[in-house]
Amino acid sequence: MKKIFYLFAGVNGAGKSTLYNLAMINQNIKNTIRINTDEIVREIGDWKNNSDQLKAAKMAINLRNECFLYGKSFNEETTLTGKTILKTIDRAKELGYELQLFYVGVSSTEIAKERIKSRVEKGGHHIENDVVEKRYYESLKNLKEIILKFDKIQLYDNSNKYIEFFSFEDNKILFKTKDVSWAKEAIEIIENNIKNK
Repeated sequence: MKKIFYLFAGVNGAGKSTLYNLAMINQNIKNTIRINTDEIVREIGDWKNNSDQLKAAKMAINLRNECFLYGKSFNEETTLTGKTILKTIDRAKELGYELQLFYVGVSSTEIAKERIKSRVEKGGHHIENDVVEKRYYESLKNLKEIILKFDKIQLYDNSNKYIEFFSFEDNKILFKTKDVSWAKEAIEIIENNIKNK
C-alpha cells in the first residue's frame, strides 16, 4: 500500500485548518494520522503555557516517528518555518513516501495579522505581530526551497476568498487560473524544472 505524507502548509492566519477541513472530503486524507501541535496543545492544556506547548511538540515528534517506523500515511499542519518540518519532508522522501502539498497564502502580513486578531476575539490562540512577520517571509522562502520535492501540489490564495489557483501532478501543471504575487517565484521554479526535463 502506498505511503502518503499530506502537508497542509501556509502562513499564520492564512487558513490552514480551513484548508484541512475542506480536504477531509477526500477519504484517503481522512484515514491518515493527523499531526497538529496546536490541536495537541488544546487537548492537553493551554496554548499560553510554554510547558504545554513543549509537551505537545514532543508528542508530535513521537507520533511522526511512529508513522515513519511503521510506514503509516499521515498529514501534518505547519507554517513551513523552522528546521524540523524541512527535515520531516526530506525523511519522508527518503523513506519512499508520496509527498502531497496543500499550501495556502495571503498577499500580505497585514491580512495575516487581521485574521489572527479576529481568531483571538473568538477565543483562538494569539501570535505576536513580529512572529507573524518573520514566519510569513520564512514560509514563502521555504516554499521555494521544498516545492520540487513534492509529487502533487495544490496552491490556494485566501487574500479575499478561498481559491485554488494552481495544481501540479505527475510532473505536469494541471491548471493555473491566475497569477498570485506571493506564489510567483515558487511556480516559476516548477515551470523551469518541467522545461529542463
